[in-house]
Amino acid sequence: MESLPFEEGGILKMETKEILDDIVVYIEENIGGRLTVGELAAEVYISPAQLQRLFRMEFQMTVAEYVRVCKLKKALALLYETDRKVCDIAYDVGFEHESSFIRSFKREFGVTPHEARKHSGN
Repeated sequence: MESLPFEEGGILKMETKEILDDIVVYIEENIGGRLTVGELAAEVYISPAQLQRLFRMEFQMTVAEYVRVCKLKKALALLYETDRKVCDIAYDVGFEHESSFIRSFKREFGVTPHEARKHSGN
């Protein structure tokens, strides 16, 4: 009997891509919500520790870091594509406070949301 190609943690290699693809889609579809590692892991029937391990191997970051980056990239797109208020965009991508959104945005992109919008010409 041929052995199966397992990765560390007992997940089949061929399943890893499917698991990550499913999680990425779930994150994108629920970007405005409060996404926890436990909730995401439950979506694909693995443990939170296994999900963290997969994210570190594939994306070199934790699940929480990945979710934060996705939220900020979505916010950047909304800043470029719409004339909506920064506070509304912050709320839409799951930030409860505009101030924490602005801090995270500046840390990620090196400019404030207002500066990013100015540079976009919108």
